[in-house]
Amino acid sequence: MSRTITALFDTRADADAGAERLRQAGVDAAHVAVHDDTTHQTSGADPTTRDQGLWASIKGAFVPHEDRHAYEEGIRRGGFLLTATVDDDNVPEAVAALEDANSIDLDERSRQWRAQGWDAAPVAEADENLLTGSRDAAVGGARFRSYTADRG
Repeated sequence: MSRTITALFDTRADADAGAERLRQAGVDAAHVAVHDDTTHQTSGADPTTRDQGLWASIKGAFVPHEDRHAYEEGIRRGGFLLTATVDDDNVPEAVAALEDANSIDLDERSRQWRAQGWDAAPVAEADENLLTGSRDAAVGGARFRSYTADRG
């Protein structure tokens, strides 16, 4: 089984550095990608998935809707989303690799956006079926998240 680890960064350099940390920790480079608001999937990804819509390009991430909306806003505001599919056996190494990465605190940033008037309404109902998943309670936190797919 595998988990998807996500982290949002303010700069491309920081996101790329986080991706490199994951690769050095043994995460397969083909399973590490950086998404942005222009090319949506800009590094480390299968070329057949490039240039798709943002949520289609990270369909395999299984991000729950409450976090999808925040990630979408972060990218809309110029951020960079790092996603990595990690085998369960490699999760501790991947988590350790991202501990000191310069990712943002998604919860704190969401609070700032709300204070500025951002409507944190859920993703449109049409998008609800695009991705389903649950945040792993034991792994991830304010600076990065870990998800497993909800497989019915």
